[in-house]
Amino acid sequence: MGAILKKILTPPQFANEEDSYQAYLLHLILCGLILVPIPYVLYFVIFDPQESLLALVQGGIGEIINISLLVLLWRGYVRFASIAQVTAFWLFLTISAFIGYGVLDEAYLLGYPLVIVIAGVLLGGSATLIVTVLSLLSGLAMLFAQNQEMFLAAGERSSTVAWILSLAIFPMGAALQYLSSRTVKKALQRIHLSEEKYRLISRVSSDYTFESAVDENGNGTLVWVAGAFEKMTGYTYEEYVAKGGWLGHVHPDDLEKDAQDMEKLMRNEDVVNSEIRTFTKNGEIRWERIFAHPVWDKKKNRLIGIVGAVQDVTVQKEAEDMLKETLLRQNAILDNIPDMAWLKDVNSHYIAVNEQFTITSGHKVEDIIGKTDHDIWEKSFADKYRQDDLEVMQSGLRRQLEEPQVDSTGREYWVETIKTPIRNSFGEIIGTTGIAREITERKKADLEREKLISELEAKNAELERFTYTVSHDLKSPLVTITGFLSYLEKDARSGNFESFNKDISRIQHAVQKMQELLKDLLELSRIGRIMNEPVEVRFGDLVKEALTALEGQIAAGHVTIEFADDDQKIQGDHMRLVEAMQNLIDNAIKFMGDQPDPRIKIGTILDAQNDPIFFVQDNGIGIDPQYCDRIFGLFNKLDTNTQGSGVGLTIVKRIIEVHGGRIWIESQPGKGSTFYFKLH
Repeated sequence: MGAILKKILTPPQFANEEDSYQAYLLHLILCGLILVPIPYVLYFVIFDPQESLLALVQGGIGEIINISLLVLLWRGYVRFASIAQVTAFWLFLTISAFIGYGVLDEAYLLGYPLVIVIAGVLLGGSATLIVTVLSLLSGLAMLFAQNQEMFLAAGERSSTVAWILSLAIFPMGAALQYLSSRTVKKALQRIHLSEEKYRLISRVSSDYTFESAVDENGNGTLVWVAGAFEKMTGYTYEEYVAKGGWLGHVHPDDLEKDAQDMEKLMRNEDVVNSEIRTFTKNGEIRWERIFAHPVWDKKKNRLIGIVGAVQDVTVQKEAEDMLKETLLRQNAILDNIPDMAWLKDVNSHYIAVNEQFTITSGHKVEDIIGKTDHDIWEKSFADKYRQDDLEVMQSGLRRQLEEPQVDSTGREYWVETIKTPIRNSFGEIIGTTGIAREITERKKADLEREKLISELEAKNAELERFTYTVSHDLKSPLVTITGFLSYLEKDARSGNFESFNKDISRIQHAVQKMQELLKDLLELSRIGRIMNEPVEVRFGDLVKEALTALEGQIAAGHVTIEFADDDQKIQGDHMRLVEAMQNLIDNAIKFMGDQPDPRIKIGTILDAQNDPIFFVQDNGIGIDPQYCDRIFGLFNKLDTNTQGSGVGLTIVKRIIEVHGGRIWIESQPGKGSTFYFKLH
């Protein structure tokens, strides 16, 4: 029960401070008004039972109204409940006076003053005025009604009743007076507290606000200042004005800048972040940042005043100057480095770069600082650079790598990059620093060395295969010659000249085969070692020379040649290229098989990069795809019954590769073969 009563007697609290305070006042008034009817009703019940019914009705209606308003108050309808309370109380008193003794009734004499005070406390001066006027008009109406003898009550009002009502109303008035004085006292305390806070802020602040009046001639007069004025200038307001005010303390070198600011204000424009040097009382120079707003007279269409703020930025400017000096020293060091050098923050925004960096990137320093790699380099490079930065910052370790780069002219080259994390005094990584040195020549030398090593390894492997093949293929004719020499001796002793002649023929054939092998091997060994000066030659001319050399084989095989000359040109050893074409065409003629309509097609196609690919296509016997690589090997003949040593395609492959190209074959058994090759 006690908890419930405590809750009822405790004013509600709201998020809005103003609502909470008004709720506190209304709650106190309603609680007081709930107590007012109690002595009033008790008096009539005990001492005047005939009037007790009316007193009970009046008291009951009042209690219902007050309790209802308490409920509204607790639900948050503070303003509405305040208006309703004043309205309902005034109406209750008015009705009570009209059915009572009019202007002589306690409701008029005591109640109206009370409701006027309540209106002032809860709703302010406007509500007080309205209730006062309504009360006076109501009293006037009561006088009229009294003169017309329209009141229900007759006789004189009991003074006892008036005293009993005063027991409730006077304390209520005292409570309202207390609330009023308490409100005033709190307001004064808030003002005092605000002044104290303002003084404290002024002591630690480096800003002050001001207002100046401007006359028709544009001359300004300081009206008032507030904030850290004395702390910043060393002057009191009066001393400052006496010493010439603002213009009397502006640094001579900044007078022009100050005049420009004044011109902006005369055009009704704001001055924002204007930095001016001024002198303090002790002669010290301070940097101050100005914010000024023009006060404009629309009727006169001119500037009549200035309001604004002044901020002391001396420490900041000194720090900026020190930073600039540090950066100048740092840039002097960086610019003397012949390599690219830079500093970045954690988000890979450039903080500083050297002169070589600007030359390579093709951007000015001011266009680089604050930007990222994506604003400067191609996306593929920028993505990689950002990833490298992240790896350095995540690992906290220096990273060294070699990578390609493209400068502003489009030149591609190699650089050796070293990236290192930057740490602050707490050991936290706050960015990266890097240096990139061009190593194109060294990289070329490394690549050339690797290429030579690779070629040497390939040549050694080829030499091993060559040695094995030569020893094997040359051994066969020698075995044949050795064997038939013994037969030759036997046939000579026996006088069998027919066998003798056959033996000589076989020996001659073996010797001829060995000569062909040695000739082809000699030719193969010369390719790559003995080369003619490269010249530009038309592919059509190479084809014609090769066909001329093979006229006999073409005619004997009844081969039809198809060639569409599209005027492609080749740079290379003219003689070797003719030799390659001759071997390819000769190979196509040899492997026609029993084709009734042998055809060879020679031409050019273009690849995806529009580079020419040359081809020789036949409709001969073709070969199984599994042997396509094998046919370019030394002495590899898929059909041993054909003419030749098996070195022809090996020679072709060597010629093409010496010219920086490659050769390959596409074929199916019974569907012919197509040899493709391209040169660089």
